[in-house]
Amino acid sequence: MKKIILLLLISGGLYAQEQVFNVQRYCIDEQPFRKNECNVAGNEYSFVFLDIQKHSVVLFLTATKMKYKIVYSGVFASDGNYTFYTLENEKGQVAMRINKQHTKIEFIYPNTHVYLTVGKSTKAIR
Repeated sequence: MKKIILLLLISGGLYAQEQVFNVQRYCIDEQPFRKNECNVAGNEYSFVFLDIQKHSVVLFLTATKMKYKIVYSGVFASDGNYTFYTLENEKGQVAMRINKQHTKIEFIYPNTHVYLTVGKSTKAIR
Protein backbone atom coordinates (compact mmCIF):
# COMPACT_ATOMS: atom_id res chain seq x y z
CA MET A 1 0.00 0.00 0.00
CA LYS A 2 2.86 2.39 0.85
CA LYS A 3 4.45 1.78 -2.55
CA ILE A 4 1.19 2.51 -4.36
CA ILE A 5 0.75 5.79 -2.49
CA LEU A 6 4.38 6.74 -3.14
CA LEU A 7 4.03 6.00 -6.85
CA LEU A 8 0.83 8.08 -7.03
CA LEU A 9 2.57 11.00 -5.32
CA ILE A 10 5.57 10.73 -7.60
CA SER A 11 3.50 10.37 -10.77
CA GLY A 12 1.39 13.37 -9.73
CA GLY A 13 4.58 15.31 -9.16
CA LEU A 14 5.80 14.47 -12.65
CA TYR A 15 3.29 16.84 -14.19
CA ALA A 16 4.01 19.70 -11.79
CA GLN A 17 7.80 19.73 -12.14
CA GLU A 18 10.01 21.07 -14.90
CA GLN A 19 12.54 18.21 -15.01
CA VAL A 20 12.38 14.70 -13.61
CA PHE A 21 15.49 12.57 -13.24
CA ASN A 22 15.00 8.83 -12.77
CA VAL A 23 17.93 7.60 -10.69
CA GLN A 24 19.18 4.19 -11.79
CA ARG A 25 21.96 3.85 -9.21
CA TYR A 26 23.09 5.78 -6.17
CA CYS A 27 26.40 5.79 -4.30
CA ILE A 28 26.80 7.41 -0.89
CA ASP A 29 30.36 8.16 0.21
CA GLU A 30 30.81 9.16 3.85
CA GLN A 31 33.85 10.68 5.55
CA PRO A 32 36.69 9.92 5.26
CA PHE A 33 36.09 10.29 1.53
CA ARG A 34 37.63 7.70 -0.77
CA LYS A 35 37.55 8.19 -4.51
CA ASN A 36 35.31 5.71 -6.35
CA GLU A 37 34.18 3.99 -3.14
CA CYS A 38 30.67 3.78 -1.70
CA ASN A 39 29.68 3.24 1.90
CA VAL A 40 26.11 2.62 0.72
CA ALA A 41 25.03 1.85 -2.85
CA GLY A 42 21.88 0.61 -4.49
CA ASN A 43 19.37 0.88 -7.28
CA GLU A 44 16.04 1.33 -5.45
CA TYR A 45 13.53 3.75 -6.90
CA SER A 46 14.89 7.26 -6.51
CA PHE A 47 14.06 10.51 -8.26
CA VAL A 48 15.25 14.11 -8.46
CA PHE A 49 12.70 16.79 -9.32
CA LEU A 50 14.27 20.05 -10.53
CA ASP A 51 12.00 23.05 -11.03
CA ILE A 52 14.06 26.07 -12.04
CA GLN A 53 11.01 28.34 -12.31
CA LYS A 54 9.98 27.62 -8.71
CA HIS A 55 13.62 27.50 -7.53
CA SER A 56 13.16 24.08 -5.95
CA VAL A 57 14.81 20.67 -5.90
CA VAL A 58 13.29 17.56 -4.35
CA LEU A 59 15.37 14.41 -3.88
CA PHE A 60 13.61 11.11 -3.24
CA LEU A 61 16.40 8.75 -2.22
CA THR A 62 14.87 5.35 -1.41
CA ALA A 63 12.64 6.12 1.60
CA THR A 64 13.93 9.66 2.23
CA LYS A 65 12.52 12.89 0.83
CA MET A 66 14.65 16.04 0.93
CA LYS A 67 13.35 19.42 -0.26
CA TYR A 68 15.62 22.33 -1.15
CA LYS A 69 15.38 25.89 -2.38
CA ILE A 70 17.82 26.92 -5.13
CA VAL A 71 19.75 29.98 -3.92
CA TYR A 72 22.36 30.07 -6.71
CA SER A 73 23.06 28.31 -10.01
CA GLY A 74 25.65 28.68 -12.70
CA VAL A 75 28.33 27.14 -14.90
CA PHE A 76 31.91 27.72 -13.87
CA ALA A 77 34.56 28.33 -16.53
CA SER A 78 36.88 25.83 -14.83
CA ASP A 79 34.39 22.96 -15.32
CA GLY A 80 31.96 23.81 -18.12
CA ASN A 81 30.62 20.25 -18.27
CA TYR A 82 28.58 20.76 -15.07
CA THR A 83 25.86 23.12 -13.90
CA PHE A 84 26.36 23.93 -10.23
CA TYR A 85 23.60 24.73 -7.75
CA THR A 86 23.69 25.94 -4.16
CA LEU A 87 20.67 24.53 -2.34
CA GLU A 88 19.27 25.40 1.05
CA ASN A 89 16.74 23.97 3.48
CA GLU A 90 16.13 24.16 7.22
CA LYS A 91 19.20 21.98 7.89
CA GLY A 92 21.64 24.19 5.96
CA GLN A 93 23.23 24.42 2.54
CA VAL A 94 24.33 21.74 0.11
CA ALA A 95 25.98 21.86 -3.30
CA MET A 96 24.51 20.01 -6.27
CA ARG A 97 25.94 19.57 -9.74
CA ILE A 98 24.49 18.03 -12.89
CA ASN A 99 26.49 17.18 -15.99
CA LYS A 100 25.38 18.51 -19.39
CA GLN A 101 24.30 15.08 -20.58
CA HIS A 102 21.99 14.75 -17.52
CA THR A 103 23.45 11.34 -16.69
CA LYS A 104 25.18 12.22 -13.40
CA ILE A 105 24.01 14.24 -10.41
CA GLU A 106 26.00 14.88 -7.25
CA PHE A 107 24.85 16.20 -3.89
CA ILE A 108 27.82 17.39 -1.83
CA TYR A 109 27.13 17.63 1.89
CA PRO A 110 29.84 18.48 4.44
CA ASN A 111 30.12 14.86 5.68
CA THR A 112 28.59 12.95 2.77
CA HIS A 113 28.70 12.91 -1.01
CA VAL A 114 25.79 11.37 -2.92
CA TYR A 115 26.50 10.31 -6.51
CA LEU A 116 23.50 9.51 -8.69
CA THR A 117 23.54 7.84 -12.09
CA VAL A 118 20.48 8.88 -14.08
CA GLY A 119 18.73 6.60 -16.55
CA LYS A 120 17.30 7.25 -19.99
CA SER A 121 13.88 8.14 -18.61
CA THR A 122 15.06 11.65 -17.75
CA LYS A 123 12.72 14.10 -19.40
CA ALA A 124 11.83 17.75 -19.41
CA ILE A 125 8.21 18.68 -18.94
CA ARG A 126 6.82 21.98 -20.15
